[in-house]
Amino acid sequence: MSYYSTNKIETAKAMKTLRDIFPDGEANEYNFVLFSTSGVHGSHCTIEDCETKDDVDTVTILIIKPRIVQTNYGNCRPETPEDFEFLKKLRETSRAVVRNF
Repeated sequence: MSYYSTNKIETAKAMKTLRDIFPDGEANEYNFVLFSTSGVHGSHCTIEDCETKDDVDTVTILIIKPRIVQTNYGNCRPETPEDFEFLKKLRETSRAVVRNF
């Protein structure tokens, strides 16, 4: 485990990485995600854009691990209805975590 770091997640591995960190799709005070953050590594496209628009196939993510001061960034490519539901649950639980900080 690395501390005080910023890491890029390859798109092909991003959904697996998210599922490894958040096996139940539940964020907590140790790990949470910001979606559609744009910047130099992505876009403002939402989960719903990716789900419904033919020209959008990835969602930008920023995984934040405040206790070890680590961020992981990249784009994930959800492909199944389960992937989209997982991301929506993760987004909602991440919002709840951020509201409580």
